Amino acid sequence: MSNKNYSGRSYLPYVLGSSPSSPAVSTEYTVVGLTQSLSITSARAALDKSNKADGDESTFIGGRRNSTVSFGGVFDHTEDAGYTILSTSYESSAGTVWFLLSPLNASDTEWYGSGIVTQLDKTLDDEAVSGFTCTIQVSGALTEVTDGGT
Repeated sequence: MSNKNYSGRSYLPYVLGSSPSSPAVSTEYTVVGLTQSLSITSARAALDKSNKADGDESTFIGGRRNSTVSFGGVFDHTEDAGYTILSTSYESSAGTVWFLLSPLNASDTEWYGSGIVTQLDKTLDDEAVSGFTCTIQVSGALTEVTDGGT
């Protein structure tokens, strides 16, 4: 019987403001605290190669792939070092942040890479828990490691 963890609850986003010496070791990164959601979106451009001979039907070929990483949760007003790294990266001219999406169970799959912080929102509604969301546009490859490297 497998001891794999299929619960998304165990995954945490970790961030770093500079290139790590080892991209898949969580001890180099800072966890983004109080995270409630985490998603990875992958897409590929469809390039239209239709021509007059195709008539009314379009034909496509695959273009470049890209990925985004999004997460959100409770905004900690006292201090969240991970959120501070995201904010600092967003405010910098390059906007680059390194990330690691790692499970608590070291034998599960994890993902890492770097990208540009394209969205960083705070929600401060009345009679609600303060929240945040962040989106990172991955630059280059999103690396997947099975049997996690943490």
